Amino acid sequence: MNETGTAAARAAGKRASAPRRSMDRALWAAPALSPSTRPHVGMMLHCMGAPPNLDQVTAHVSARLALLPALRSLPAGSSWRIEADLDLAAHVREHRLAPGPASLETAASELIGAPLPEQGPAWQLHLLHGHSEDGFALLYRVHHSLQDGGGILHTLETLFADDTGTPSSAYPGFAQRPRVSMRAMTTAAGALLGGARRSGIWASHPAGFSAERTHRWCEMPVDLLRRAASARGTTVNDVYLAALAHALTEGTQRLPSAPVPAAVPFLVPVNLRRPGEEDLPGNRVILASIAVPGGQCTAEERLAMTPSATTVLHSASLREAMRRITALTPVVAMTEVLKTVSKPAHAAALASNLVLRRRLEFQGAPVTRVAPVMWAPLGVPVATVLLTYRDTASVCFTLDPAMPGLDDLPARWQATVTSWA
Repeated sequence: MNETGTAAARAAGKRASAPRRSMDRALWAAPALSPSTRPHVGMMLHCMGAPPNLDQVTAHVSARLALLPALRSLPAGSSWRIEADLDLAAHVREHRLAPGPASLETAASELIGAPLPEQGPAWQLHLLHGHSEDGFALLYRVHHSLQDGGGILHTLETLFADDTGTPSSAYPGFAQRPRVSMRAMTTAAGALLGGARRSGIWASHPAGFSAERTHRWCEMPVDLLRRAASARGTTVNDVYLAALAHALTEGTQRLPSAPVPAAVPFLVPVNLRRPGEEDLPGNRVILASIAVPGGQCTAEERLAMTPSATTVLHSASLREAMRRITALTPVVAMTEVLKTVSKPAHAAALASNLVLRRRLEFQGAPVTRVAPVMWAPLGVPVATVLLTYRDTASVCFTLDPAMPGLDDLPARWQATVTSWA
């Protein structure tokens, strides 16, 4: 461990508690009617080389545990209680899989909804092997109340990155502490409450909402997304959302008596972590509501119209305003907002976007790919997360199988992006 890591470990060791915010507590109480709707999220690390044994993985985690207060945190009323140490027996597990890549995807889908330890912090790291002759996988999964996407990225980089690259977890726009005007506060409030007012694209098909979920994954070179964005003067996130909106608009046309939506609503998790908060437990995001143009138009036309719908996501001032509003929101109000935006009348697709900047490895075995595993709450038929790692963009689609028109959503999204590149 280098000097920076040692200093961070000392600071983390002194911290005995951390605030448990309204989003943390609302997610802890999120309803789950089946294992697949438990609020668990995670990342699958595909590693090259001979698999380690369970003792090696446990010792590796133990050596870096002091740097990760979130992995030692338990809910305690309005705070997270951070334990000085942790018995890892219930948290680091091993599974031998049947040969073939399909067994790995099956394991990810099954494990993500499995119970997390009840007597300790709500996370587990699974060593998976047997599916490949020359590799193994590490599945990190965690309760979404304990960590958001940024918290997961920090955990992975702390455990498996030895370089000193730029951390992936905090929002860099907060480094300068942006000023916030009353106009920014009003705009931010509108983005946070928009999902409670807007009609969902599945409002005419309430029978399609169930408590079951399926997971699908697809990958593509991230350069396809970057080229499409660069050629049109926009961002990778806009390309990602526009392609989702186009694929979802096509899918809704298969619903009985469903009109073509004039707009496709999205709930977009907005990272509210400041630099210096990378290691803190809790979910430091808020869901911003945006609407990408729908209707009968070409994919190219839809992409051209998308940047005007996503401006709220690009402003550091608006993000700081969202952070301040969130800090003032009571738990009861946050819980009601989450309930409202997931009702059939208002349901939107949930779409997250993460970038893992540092290269990962496990004791010399390089991590060649990272695949996210997403949660779709009750009342949300579609939840996606795009993860960029090295030169690959991986997308996890978590879908409600009872909703028509979603079976081939990953293929339609991929085809749309490819058409722009």
